Amino acid sequence: MMRVFPLTAAIAFVAYAGAAAAWEPNPAMVALYEKAKAEQEVVISGPAAVEVEWVPDAFAKRFPGIKVSTIADLQGATKIIAEARAGRHSFDAWSFSLGGMIEVEKRGLLQHVDWKSLGLDPRNAVFDGDAVATHNFVYSVVYAKEHVAEAELPHTWESLTDPKWTGKLTAQSFLLPRLMGFLALEWGPERTEAWGRTLIDDRKLLVTNAAGEALLKSGERVLAVGDSIALSYSYTKDGVPAGYLIMDIVPAAQFAIAALKDAPHPNAAALLSAWLASDEGRGLYESVIHEADIRPGSTARLMDEIHAAKAKILVEDVATMDQRAQYYQGYSALVRGQK
Repeated sequence: MMRVFPLTAAIAFVAYAGAAAAWEPNPAMVALYEKAKAEQEVVISGPAAVEVEWVPDAFAKRFPGIKVSTIADLQGATKIIAEARAGRHSFDAWSFSLGGMIEVEKRGLLQHVDWKSLGLDPRNAVFDGDAVATHNFVYSVVYAKEHVAEAELPHTWESLTDPKWTGKLTAQSFLLPRLMGFLALEWGPERTEAWGRTLIDDRKLLVTNAAGEALLKSGERVLAVGDSIALSYSYTKDGVPAGYLIMDIVPAAQFAIAALKDAPHPNAAALLSAWLASDEGRGLYESVIHEADIRPGSTARLMDEIHAAKAKILVEDVATMDQRAQYYQGYSALVRGQK
């Protein structure tokens, strides 16, 4: 049966022409929208501009009348904690990795929201409902299409130790140890360390502090180990034809969104957060910035590729977060040549 909404809301929903056209907000979200319109605006912060700069236009198509401003800040947690002590807020909603949210959550600075009542899958709620999962940063191997034959591409992490890749690999110093932290959850720390040492010492993997785009373009290196799927699209957009590989294990950092406690625009913050975590919002994360949701129950296109490859998904969660953090801190020393 078709649901009946207030006229203003219905016009907005019909006018929306973005992704996931079949999705519609439930009555509770419609009611929240009416409250949020009275606040007129909302500010969202994320770790990088690419994560949030697309949100204002997309949100306006679905929920007109609420101005969205964005802030890109990798140190969002520090800012939230400092501002809470000073009794002020520079933003209302916060999108960040699960691990990066821990210290803010510990201090009780996130607003509890009944995500289920707003039509969201309760399995996606994290921190007992103080935040909700949105999308994943999926680790991969990104390759230079112009410099490596498709038939030669590796499809397991272990196969990167093959001597044929000597002098052909690169990785970012920030991403590689974090990838290894995931692999250690599956392989154990000793095997993972041996794998990393083999890549660095024997395969002569080049560790850099920047993205591998220039190296892939020149052909100096042909595989970027631990780059994300999203980066392959970014490189291609910049004129460096790149592809990504679905490896046998698919590690995925978890991003979530939360409304801040005592935010200046609480209803708009909850509405924006719930929408970004909805089927429509998660679909836009995949289509706009190529960061898909690969949690259980996801209908993302990337899931079809993962299933076809018969790969195992390792999604970051609260239960394994601390252990993985310990692993990657140790591997960071290895990657930087300090161990």
